[in-house]
Parts: sequence; C-alpha cells; structure tokens
Amino acid sequence: MEASHSHGHQSQPPSAPSSSETLMAALLNVPASQLPSLARALAADSRRLRCRLAFLLLSPPHFARALARLRSMPLHAKAALLGRALLRSLLLLLPALCPAAADAHGGGGWRHHHLLLRQPELDAALLLLAMCDAYSPAAASASSASPVVDWRAVIVDDVVSTTLSVSGLGLGGGATPWAALAPHVDAAAKCRRFADVVASSGAAGVAAEKDGGASGAAAHAAVLALPDAPGDGSPCAICREVMTLASGLRGAGAGGVCALRPCGHRFHWRCALRWLARRNTCPCCRAELPAQDAAVETRRLWRAVEKVARGG
Repeated sequence: MEASHSHGHQSQPPSAPSSSETLMAALLNVPASQLPSLARALAADSRRLRCRLAFLLLSPPHFARALARLRSMPLHAKAALLGRALLRSLLLLLPALCPAAADAHGGGGWRHHHLLLRQPELDAALLLLAMCDAYSPAAASASSASPVVDWRAVIVDDVVSTTLSVSGLGLGGGATPWAALAPHVDAAAKCRRFADVVASSGAAGVAAEKDGGASGAAAHAAVLALPDAPGDGSPCAICREVMTLASGLRGAGAGGVCALRPCGHRFHWRCALRWLARRNTCPCCRAELPAQDAAVETRRLWRAVEKVARGG
C-alpha cells in the first residue's frame, strides 16, 4: 500500500532557497553582538545616499549633469553601473557575513573595493536606481504624449509618496535593526539575480572558451597587490619552467616570481599576468581572486555568503 502510494505521488526535490532566504540564513549566523554596529553603519550609509539624492533633486544643475552622464552611456555601460550599484549593498553586508572574503582582494577592506562607486559615478547610479524605482507602466503611458520624460518631477513624486507611506513613516528613521538591514538585504538579493541575468544574456563580456571557459579577468587592483616571492626551485605550473632561487623581483625579467593571494601558490610574473588577464582563479587550486567584472565578482562574493549561510 505504501509503495503504491509513493508511486502515485512522487516526492518533489526541495527547491533551492531564494537569494533573500540565503542572505537571511547568513545573517542568522552572524554573532548577535555584531548586528547593532552593522545596523548603525547601514542606517548611516542609507541616510548619506538619501541626502545625496535629495541634493541632486534640489539642484537642477547637478541633476542635469548626472542625467546627461547617464544618457551618454550605452546600454551595456548602464547595466554595468546598475550591477555595481547593487553590488554595493552586498559589500556593505559582507564585513559581518564574511570578513575574510571582504579583505581577500589585498587587505584594504571593503571600503577600498575596486567596484565601489565614487563621484561622479555614484550620482549617475543613484539617479539610475531612482529612475528604476519611480518607473511604472501607468506613468509611462501617461507621459507617452510627451517626447521627453521629466525625470526630475517623476522621481520627486515617487520619493515623496514613498516617504509619506505607512512603511516610509514607520521604518524610514531606522528605529529597528531590521529597518536598516531590510533595504540592503533586498538590494543584495537583486544583485545576485541581476548577475544571473547578465551572465545568461551574455552581456557580461566573459566569453566561453574551449578549455572550460574563462572566468573573467582578475581585478587590476588585486593583481597590482600581489607580492614578489623568491623562487623555490619548483616548476611554474603554467609554463613548467623552474622558478630559480633568485629573488623574484618584478624587474628580474623572466625569472621574476609572484605569489597569488589567498592561496600563496607561486608562478613566474610573466605567466601569472597572462593567466590573470583571462581568469581570476589560481591555476593550481582554483582559489578565486577578486574579479574585474561586476557580475563575476558578484558570483564570487555570493559563494562566500552561501558558505556562511550553511554555517561554514
């Protein structure tokens, strides 16, 4: 009876957790003593960004400059800018979720991550996010009669309505830790989904190759931060030539040796530079360096979040 019942109702495999669920599981593994300071840091950052957006809306020249910069970008550049803006929330959460991953690019900390936006890119990104939040099919159809959309008026209306909503009045001040965490968790989850969409559409600029596919170039900052290392007499895993015992200085020509981070494996500088121009992984152990591409870097950091979510 039990066999026939199971045959008629086959059990479905459990579905994979969503991005938001993964982030929440990771946050549950963060020590409770760290959450208040994380919430304060996130709330302060949110206030700073809101003040900057308000400045753009209240200053027509600055708004026009940011809008002109955004309009001058081709579509793939806008997608890259949006990916970096969403990645920002994931980086802000990482110090609590995975401190080692946040510092893996060279010890400078997440504040110096090469994909963090700075002026004037940050203004264009804030404007792009505000345009995405303010857009609605109803507003688009209402403004279809006009050839030019007054984005400043549209964004102001959306910001005011959001601020005066029940959720905006209740949580906008960051009275609870969740009020500060929730927007960043939502943006970080969107960051992961956006990276998947970019990868599936082929817009990331990472071409598949016959030998298994390139993972994307390592970040320039991470490559520049690689230390010199003395050769140990072993063969380089890339060219198979012996790395001499002489000091591996960058100016030592063909004999120069460097050590990859975080694994410490050594290679000739000339070999490592060629390899890292196409891949952000160690040839020996596949340890990952920070990636130059935002979508590839998002997936690298997300694997660290998944490890924390599993309790690793």
